[in-house]
Amino acid sequence: MWMSRWENWPFFDVEKTLEEMDRFFDSVNRPLGLRSVPRGTFPAINVYDQDGALTMTAEIPGITAEDLDLSVMQDTVTLKGRRKESDDPEGTRVYRRERIGGEFARTLTLPAAVNPETVNAEYKNGVLTVRMEKAAEARAKKIKIQS
Repeated sequence: MWMSRWENWPFFDVEKTLEEMDRFFDSVNRPLGLRSVPRGTFPAINVYDQDGALTMTAEIPGITAEDLDLSVMQDTVTLKGRRKESDDPEGTRVYRRERIGGEFARTLTLPAAVNPETVNAEYKNGVLTVRMEKAAEARAKKIKIQS
């Protein structure tokens, strides 16, 4: 009876709040995996598997390639960088600020180990594209069945 009183109350969603709390506590002290992340996480990243390689794309507008640091180790990719703070002209009044500046870092756990020697990264038009060949032990092997 008590809950029925709150069910129709706008914006009251205990289940959603508990899911958000679980997501937060799951991400503490370990790299963030391929599950979804909260909106506004910077930079936005996609990872996909194609032709025996993993490809990661990251939207990072307004940054030069020199301001980015990419490292790959086994099944983990770390992208770090610095986005310059916007300078507001003197005497202006800011009504909304969604584009934040400063340092950022994203660490992703990949679905398979990759060979660091084969990593190729290209930054063009604000999008970083990283192609990583899967490690030999991570590739699927076709097994001939004897009969």
